[in-house]
Amino acid sequence: MYKVLYKALQKALYKALQKALYKALYIEALHKALYKALHKALYKALRIEALYKALYKALYKALYKALYKALYKALYKALYKALYKALYKALYKALREALYKALYIALRIEALYKALYKALYKALYKALYIEALYKALYKVLRTEALYEALYWVPAIFLIAFIRASAKYTPYIYLGMVSL
Repeated sequence: MYKVLYKALQKALYKALQKALYKALYIEALHKALYKALHKALYKALRIEALYKALYKALYKALYKALYKALYKALYKALYKALYKALYKALYKALREALYKALYIALRIEALYKALYKALYKALYKALYIEALYKALYKVLRTEALYEALYWVPAIFLIAFIRASAKYTPYIYLGMVSL
């Protein structure tokens, strides 16, 4: 009986082990198959991702450079125009004010010069005219005063005075002195 039991147990164990091994091997085969399939899929995916990353980097660099150049040119032109206009206006205003002040001062100095010239010319003209009149009047009045004084001074003193000076001797005639 032990032999029968032993054979029955052996058959049962054999079948159980076969089923377990079959299942284990089947699972292991599935695992291997799945592993290979997942490996291939991941390899493709990673390869695609690597390609994606490489393409992304290349496109990013190219787009960055292109956009940088375009933005640089656009900003450069815009800033250049804005600064040019601002500097032009500022320099125009500064130069206009400086020239206005310089011309104002120059014209004012020229006007003052002309006014002073006219005033000095008139003053000198009047002064010289007055001085000439003064000299002429002085000469005339002195001469008249001398003529009038001759009538007041006795003739003796006059003749004595004139004879004392040889300078006036030729001018004495008929008792009158002309100076």
